[in-house]
Amino acid sequence: MIQKVNRLTIFKNYFTPVGIVANHEIKKICAFKKYGDIYQKKLQNGSMVLQHEINYPDVKETTTLFLKSNGVQNIIKRENMYSKKGFKLISILKKYLPGVSSQEKQVVINTKNGKIEEKAIKYSGIGDGSLLSVTSYQNRKSEFPSTRLASAIHPATANKVDFENGSFGYTEIYPY
Repeated sequence: MIQKVNRLTIFKNYFTPVGIVANHEIKKICAFKKYGDIYQKKLQNGSMVLQHEINYPDVKETTTLFLKSNGVQNIIKRENMYSKKGFKLISILKKYLPGVSSQEKQVVINTKNGKIEEKAIKYSGIGDGSLLSVTSYQNRKSEFPSTRLASAIHPATANKVDFENGSFGYTEIYPY
């Protein structure tokens, strides 16, 4: 059952090991001035999920924490940004803790026609290296690069691929 975090919820959390971890994370979230509502859900395997959402004028940010009794296991952060030029940037960051690997995906969508204009994905992890892949679709209206990940690509070291339909992509790999 999903429940909104309040004082009673925090009190009940003190009676379980994962609840104590959840209260610690709730305290961190509440340290920010504008933290929005916090929700929690206890899962059958004994873990817990915390989620909070912050709304700014042009940005909606949602953070989901997967908790176990020994601490935070995974973090998923999603941001939806709207521009005045008619574009929407969706950014999803997944961290698999403790510091083992992460995946970040950013997509630019033209809100007028609903088509994806640019997609960037970055994988990184201990022992796995780093892989950054950017695809720019044909007939795009936005400038390249539109995402922060795509602007991080180094054209001198990345492999460029031109697709038949007029789209192009870059792939950059750094092995460890």
